Amino acid sequence: MRNVNLFLVYFMLAFTLSSCQFECSVGDNKKEPEGKAKVQDDTRVYNDIKVKSYKAKLKRAYLQFEDGTRVPDDNFVNFSQPVNLILDMDGGWVVEGGKVFLGASEKIIGENGQVLVDAEDLFSAYTNDGISATDAKRVNIEAAIQLRENAPPTSFSVQFRVWDKKGDGYIEGSYMLFSK
Repeated sequence: MRNVNLFLVYFMLAFTLSSCQFECSVGDNKKEPEGKAKVQDDTRVYNDIKVKSYKAKLKRAYLQFEDGTRVPDDNFVNFSQPVNLILDMDGGWVVEGGKVFLGASEKIIGENGQVLVDAEDLFSAYTNDGISATDAKRVNIEAAIQLRENAPPTSFSVQFRVWDKKGDGYIEGSYMLFSK
């Protein structure tokens, strides 16, 4: 019965306001993004991302579109393509046998408080095998939000957390996205 109720809730959410998808990946990127950065504890933070870390050494955090162009500093987007949160790391994860074991979660909340996505562990497929320590230097969490046609301007709060399953390190934070 609980599964049926969950299915109905997700179906109704997809049918009413908007639809969302998420994806995550890892990789390496040395290029410094354009835009205004705030320096916080040796971390360059763009797009007014609120972030804190413990034991994980975050080098920079920023938003970019799926095609690789940067999200404007004001975070106003037309949602024609997914938005990627990029976390470039400078170490801090526990490495075992050349592998890192990460978890990542994402929650997207509409301006009316409606939870559109609540993904608890985006890296659950890598729980047993882990990912290479080299790939763990760049974490990418993607959110694709599709608005109804002629929808009024709205905003979304995106909350995220990336944690080390073999250690105490984590990065967590949030950012806002605004429709044009």
